[in-house]
Amino acid sequence: MKRKKCLVLDLDNTLWGGVLGEDGPSGIKIGGDYPGKAFLFFQKSLLALSKAGVILAVCSKNNEADVLEAWEKNPFMVLRKEHFAATRINWNDKATNLKELAEELNIGLDSFVFVDDNPTERELIKQMLPMVSVPEFPAQPYGLPPFFKSLAEDYFAVYSLTAEDLAKTEQYKANAARSAAQHSFSDFGAFLESLDIQLTIKEANEFNIPRIAQMTQKTNQFNLTTKRYTESDVKTFVAQGWKIWCLGVADRFGDSGITGTVFVNGEGVIDSYLLSCRVLGKGIEFAFLKSVLALLKNQGLKSVRALYSPTAKNAQVKDFYERCGFRLESEGEDGSKAYSIDLEEADLTIDKYYNIKF
Repeated sequence: MKRKKCLVLDLDNTLWGGVLGEDGPSGIKIGGDYPGKAFLFFQKSLLALSKAGVILAVCSKNNEADVLEAWEKNPFMVLRKEHFAATRINWNDKATNLKELAEELNIGLDSFVFVDDNPTERELIKQMLPMVSVPEFPAQPYGLPPFFKSLAEDYFAVYSLTAEDLAKTEQYKANAARSAAQHSFSDFGAFLESLDIQLTIKEANEFNIPRIAQMTQKTNQFNLTTKRYTESDVKTFVAQGWKIWCLGVADRFGDSGITGTVFVNGEGVIDSYLLSCRVLGKGIEFAFLKSVLALLKNQGLKSVRALYSPTAKNAQVKDFYERCGFRLESEGEDGSKAYSIDLEEADLTIDKYYNIKF
């Protein structure tokens, strides 16, 4: 099973014992003797999972003011507001809330695991959003330790972590802040300019190759060929003379880390081009490619070819190269495409919104 990205959590009788609206911030069971001890263990374990790159979110039927008060005032609380990348605390149906969370975080619903003690809520999500993983919640708090163990192993197993993994929550919180800021601008260009977008393009090296390889393994939606490569593969390509660059993205809301990469083989063909979905929607995908094409032009290449291989998840990029000025050379029956671009004639100007350094 593919590793999931986001764990969406209910609150009452899930992160603490009792009902906040009835028991109050000091009356809910967290810490102390059983069952509060079991919920304390669960929260501490979830915090550790968050630090290992899992995004935490809240979906709870509650008064938001009550929850904020509990987070602020209950001394035993481990998980507080700052530990969640996004929250939906209201009285709307949870299927709608999950769809909104997916849109806010810019990740697919199939990356979600939904944890709720209420079997009716679990069934609603199973029926309305079958792509969301919905594990059974233990009937008694003493079942929380084995439940967490299975949760971590079944959905969030990971064997190595990069700096980007460790900063996931802050990155997605920053993304949500960007979305909120956008609504204050009537002109999208003015919004982009206000972000102070910093793009850092670096050649593959011993420090970034682990992240580059990881992105080829994990990125599905904005991935033109979806080829999966190991660290050893990347090192071999570099030794063979391939041009491989990675992209770091930052703006005034925070640093998203290394979120894009491009592989150009020895024959001048773009073998792989991919970006993390969390940096899309701001034209960065075009600025990165134009920057790479300019680098290749400066290195003496007259033209570049590129490939698109369709998958079940990358339909959004099926005409990306065409939008970048590439000429379609051929198209296979399976939807695969081959392109080329003349670097002498190509428009490689980059909008003023992007501050690019190499």
